[in-house]
Amino acid sequence: MTTRQLPNLQLRALIREADWTGEELARAVNQLGAESGWPLRYRRASVHQWLAGTIPRPPAGALLCEALTRRLGRPIGLTDAGLATAGLATGESAATTESTTGAAPPRADLLLTDLAGAARYPTRHPALLPFESANLPQPLLPNGFAAPPPVQYEAATRRLTSRQTEAAGALLPVFSAADRTYGGGHARVALAGYLAHGLVPLLHLPGPPLLRLSLLSSTAQLAYLCAFMHVDDELNGLAQRYWRAALELSRAAGDLPTQVLTLRALSIQAYELGHRDSALALAQGAAEAVSRCNSARLRAGVLGQLAVTEAGTGADTAAWRDLARAREQLTATSGPPPAIGDYHLASWDHQHAVVAGELGRPEVALNALRASATRRPHTEARSRLLMIGRLAELHLAAGQLEQACTNWHDFLDSYPLLTSRRVESTRTRMVRLLMPHRRRPSAAQLIRRAAALHRT
Repeated sequence: MTTRQLPNLQLRALIREADWTGEELARAVNQLGAESGWPLRYRRASVHQWLAGTIPRPPAGALLCEALTRRLGRPIGLTDAGLATAGLATGESAATTESTTGAAPPRADLLLTDLAGAARYPTRHPALLPFESANLPQPLLPNGFAAPPPVQYEAATRRLTSRQTEAAGALLPVFSAADRTYGGGHARVALAGYLAHGLVPLLHLPGPPLLRLSLLSSTAQLAYLCAFMHVDDELNGLAQRYWRAALELSRAAGDLPTQVLTLRALSIQAYELGHRDSALALAQGAAEAVSRCNSARLRAGVLGQLAVTEAGTGADTAAWRDLARAREQLTATSGPPPAIGDYHLASWDHQHAVVAGELGRPEVALNALRASATRRPHTEARSRLLMIGRLAELHLAAGQLEQACTNWHDFLDSYPLLTSRRVESTRTRMVRLLMPHRRRPSAAQLIRRAAALHRT
């Protein structure tokens, strides 16, 4: 940490406006740190030091601004909080610091280049880590195309070829299969590097328009997948930025299905992080846009997410209606599953469980989640484990310890095969929930087994 000569009166005024104590601000920063994949342990004394002029170590400055942004309902940048030097001291490029100052996001190609370094070394890029509630995209998607990244024809010594675009498309199912089967942490860094160093240079090559549009679409889909991998590693801020890049690239390609899919993913992320109103707005935007798509599978997934967000905001009737509409659309799906954005009966069962849980029907939620875990295809090992872990938690909440332990043993059978912080967090939460029952033999045995499998 570095110290300024004068107290930080700007930060003091913002804390007063937020009606927070120092302890409450520290708690909010710690919560955002966990959300962004960076455990923090700040206390009230740390806030006193910041008010006295101490510049917090990254990423605390960016997280502090995000906490104040959410509390006050308007963008708060490092300069607003009297912490401008906190971003400059990290060596971040202009593209990586724009989001923390409230400026517009950088172009997708520049953003993908910056994000590759953050994917490999998150601690060196603190400005990219926070999930920014004020930086969610506009949910409504316009028709037509946007301008693709500029091409420097005078500097180009080669042209885009069909083999290059075909290679990008061929790698999508490869990375997707690795993610579903082994977890996002398995190939997340490799995909981020391929986007930045394999595809971004190609975006600036001259070539036939159809080839360039195909490349933009493939890059958008890979960026979408890379975002999902980052969510699986609980790096939500980086995931949000990858999805913004996917939106920009798919817009440039005129690829409406990928735009809709990305809005749906952003809605899911916002919902899971507690931003219910934003999640609803994004789901509504996706639902409006998906009416222009001819994929029943995509419509079903979007309607199911709309039902989840409606349930999360108290719209009971609308939630049950749209959940039923999603089930109807699902009956019309055909053909092989797509590499990204697959949606099937197990997916619908999961959304059914979430809606039922939100609307106070725990038995319905438990049965739907059990169905989701049972129906998950063997190729979706990560999703199946997360469903089993959640099912065990519901059984425990219902007082069914022995059934919960049975589910958790099933979870631990496959746990070592996954490289996923979400799966690891499920194991950690399991141990914490079982501690009050540790005198029961079944719980004690499970705690010992989990400890033996724990990754150090």
